[in-house]
Amino acid sequence: MKGSYQKIFASVLLLLIPCFILCNFAFFKSKRDLSCAFCNDFIKEELAFVEKPFVFLLYSSDELKTCEQNISSILEQKYDNYRIILMETGNIRSSTPLLKSMTAKEGKSHLFTIIPFTESLPTIECFQKALTSIKDSEIVIQLDCNDWLANDLVLEKLNQTYNLSDETWLTYSQYIEYPSYQKGTIDPYLKKMLRNRHTRKIPWITSYLKTYYAGLFKQIRPDPRFNNKKTLSAETLDLYFLPLAEYSKNHIRFIEDVLYIHNAS
Repeated sequence: MKGSYQKIFASVLLLLIPCFILCNFAFFKSKRDLSCAFCNDFIKEELAFVEKPFVFLLYSSDELKTCEQNISSILEQKYDNYRIILMETGNIRSSTPLLKSMTAKEGKSHLFTIIPFTESLPTIECFQKALTSIKDSEIVIQLDCNDWLANDLVLEKLNQTYNLSDETWLTYSQYIEYPSYQKGTIDPYLKKMLRNRHTRKIPWITSYLKTYYAGLFKQIRPDPRFNNKKTLSAETLDLYFLPLAEYSKNHIRFIEDVLYIHNAS
């Protein structure tokens, strides 16, 4: 009797196993398909980098020695979404025709805007007026006409940095001095300075290549005793930008790459 039950049980199993396999064929197939690699269609389009709008703000705090290298380094950028504003004061007015001809030769006259000022040297007030013509969402790149960009990928690098996080409001980078070609001494240790409350020593303030959203600049409320008629020197700019650096703090990013050539001759 016991042997008969075992035979019946074995027969039932032989019948059920094929049925089980057939019923679960799709499941077993899906297990095998899991080894396939994901395709790029899974990457959402909105996560792709966008070309941020940059505005070069050109000026010179002393007599202009050269400008060809300056404007050439901008026009050679492998990046399209930018424009140029020249703060034309008496000390650089003689160079304006050359800058206009260089942009025209490259077919980029439409990117070049001249804002004339009667002052012989630029002042903080001139700087403020120039900034009002820039949209809040545009990123300002301060560039002394005597200096120039280090290579043709500077805007690409800046765009990458600003795209990495919405928390990036300001940037500064490493630089090289000309003609010694000595690397700069920009200090990247921003967090340590903020922790020790050394806000006046934030390296972005004294950086040669400052970049920032124009909308942030428009929020600056400097000390009312500050004289806006002061000549636009490195020292006056440092004092003027201190509130912006203190406000931004952990939103400042340091770029280790050399993006700027400072003409120290």
